Amino acid sequence: MTRSILAVSAAAQVLLLASAAQAQSNVEIEEVVVTAERREETAQRTPLAITALSADQLTKQGVRTVTDLTNIVPGVQIGATGGSVEIAVRGIGSTNNTEVGDPAVAFNVDGVYMARPRSAAGLFFDLERTEVLRGPQGTLYGRNATAGSINVITRKPTEAYEAEAQLELGNFSLVRASGAVNLPFSEQIAVRAAFQSSKRDGYTSNAPGGEYNDEDATAVRLHVLLQPTEDISLLISGDYFRNAYAGTANAPLGQYAGPGDPYTYPISIPGSSNQQNYGVTLQADWNLPFATLTYLGAIRNDIVHTLAGSGRNYPYGTPRPASRCEPSLNLGCVTVYFDSKESQETHELRLGSSEGAFKWVAGLYYFEETNNVFANAFPLVAFVQPNTYANSKAALFQGTYSFTERLRGTAGLRYTRDHKGRTGGTYVGLNNSGGCMLPGGMNRPFFGAPPPGCLLYGNIADFTWESTDYKLGVEYDLTPTSLLFASTSTGYKAGGYGDGLPPLNNKYEPEQLTAYEVGAKNRFLDNRAQLNVSAFYYDYQDFQVTGTGVVAGQPSAVTVNAPKATLYGAELEGTFLLTANDRIDGSLAYLHAEYEDFTLPNGDAFSPGFADYSGLTLAKSPEWTFNLGYQHSWDFANDGQLTVRVQTHYESSKNLDYHNFAVTDQDAYTKTDLMVTYDAPGGVWSVMAYGRNLEDEAVLVQAAPDAQNANRLGGSGAYAPPRLYGVQLTARF
Repeated sequence: MTRSILAVSAAAQVLLLASAAQAQSNVEIEEVVVTAERREETAQRTPLAITALSADQLTKQGVRTVTDLTNIVPGVQIGATGGSVEIAVRGIGSTNNTEVGDPAVAFNVDGVYMARPRSAAGLFFDLERTEVLRGPQGTLYGRNATAGSINVITRKPTEAYEAEAQLELGNFSLVRASGAVNLPFSEQIAVRAAFQSSKRDGYTSNAPGGEYNDEDATAVRLHVLLQPTEDISLLISGDYFRNAYAGTANAPLGQYAGPGDPYTYPISIPGSSNQQNYGVTLQADWNLPFATLTYLGAIRNDIVHTLAGSGRNYPYGTPRPASRCEPSLNLGCVTVYFDSKESQETHELRLGSSEGAFKWVAGLYYFEETNNVFANAFPLVAFVQPNTYANSKAALFQGTYSFTERLRGTAGLRYTRDHKGRTGGTYVGLNNSGGCMLPGGMNRPFFGAPPPGCLLYGNIADFTWESTDYKLGVEYDLTPTSLLFASTSTGYKAGGYGDGLPPLNNKYEPEQLTAYEVGAKNRFLDNRAQLNVSAFYYDYQDFQVTGTGVVAGQPSAVTVNAPKATLYGAELEGTFLLTANDRIDGSLAYLHAEYEDFTLPNGDAFSPGFADYSGLTLAKSPEWTFNLGYQHSWDFANDGQLTVRVQTHYESSKNLDYHNFAVTDQDAYTKTDLMVTYDAPGGVWSVMAYGRNLEDEAVLVQAAPDAQNANRLGGSGAYAPPRLYGVQLTARF
């Protein structure tokens, strides 16, 4: 009875607030302009499932890194592990972060595709907005966008002088500083420069290995905008990111985990990692009488040098088998030396028009990547791949025709050709600097006529795949503020390969997706209420599944095809401005993701000979996710403002590996954030105090069973950070 009275009371208060809001006609939800369809449109007028967040929304909702998007965007799972960022949308993602793996969600910064997921960590600053597109984006975005795309749009030079500086202090000795300055030199030239530095202690205790999972990063970005005429603009951009830190270390799980704090576990030796990512971009736009011609080209490099220790791989509290690692004493442990030098080059040429009844875009795309990798699990085995390469060529067209003022239809087509391969080998008997310690030398086979060399076997691959993908859609304006849409589209992700020589190098086929989606986008009450809903059905063929397998006796990422997987679900997002000072926003997502046909004729480490995982749930696919936020502002007489925001994120249980073993389960959890912000009069400065993950939940974002020892009761995984709190000061000039 008491609960009923409280519920009625709360409902009455909401109604009173809503009634008061009706008198405030100037209170409207912010419109975010996006370029998700390669032309400027508001997010509410874009006929696809998209969550667009402006710079102000990112700040107010506490989004400081790309992983924070998990807490506010429905159907999205983002976690940092092993120096990379793993992104899954609607249960579709990739955990193959090696030089031969490809993500399933495209990560684009200012339109440039970032091939290596490591890039996502260092480029998330001085932003204009972020767009999260759910569902295949193959027609317009192409490469590795079967699950969706995250588009990060940075702030560009403008005609006004402005500057901003920010300092953040937090637990784990966090010191984060950032700043930006915009300099308009003339009507033809403007420059924007931005930087961010972040240093904090590790949030894990790993004696005798010290503290892993720390940060010591610096990033800079420079945009130069040239506008020689009214119709021609050139944007030249450069950026650099470096993180020189101890590195990341996974925690033991299941039988291997000790009692107590999951963030405290031994690693055999202290680690060190130096990661650099940098590049230059040129965008040229030419407004022709009938269309706009755009060229977008970029050259990028990603360099990683890592030294890392090992964790426990036998049941805690039992005697150590001779071949297993006891990290607290550094007995039987492997030391990992990893070096990677990756270069990518992209070129895109687009011609498009957004005028008149027929809006269209046509384009050509070229991508090229090379990688030189040395990975030494000393003293056991090393993988030396000096020549790993991939290139992709594509041609695309998409057009939208307005049959009436309310009814529009869209058709798109994209042809893609992918070529991938490598030359390298798997070696034994190498020292910690990569030199061969056997009498036969580096390139003589280990098995063969004496003297034995260090080459265990060669790793050679060269494959080509082609695909033609389409999109068909229809949209209808039910009212000026209500849009209905439906679409069917296909997605494609190139195949790949594993270690060894053809035909025994574990080749896997491209994955193919046919997707169906319907949705509605609505504004009500004079743009004070927004409610968007979408439902989808995915039919996957040859879905690419990556797990931890065994290669030359060591754990390694192994990718296989699941012949058929089916996913369906629905998402709801809403915002309601109760008054000029009260805002409620939230989202709800339901997901069903299942392997309908997933058999391995040759089995795997856990089921030798034959394995059947049909009927299991896809990794990172919680059935329910729920986000809810409320914020209230108090206006002061001096024009200052105090804003308090509380938001919570709930997920039902999920598994993080395709085997669905209990050791890789993440139970249902709730995370709550609190932010209190004071904005000084005129917005010249602000200060925010925050607490994130107030429950101090230890949430797994990546996990794998122990394939090396075929133990489904033990494994390792990565946890998201524990409770974080701090204060952030911002000054604007």
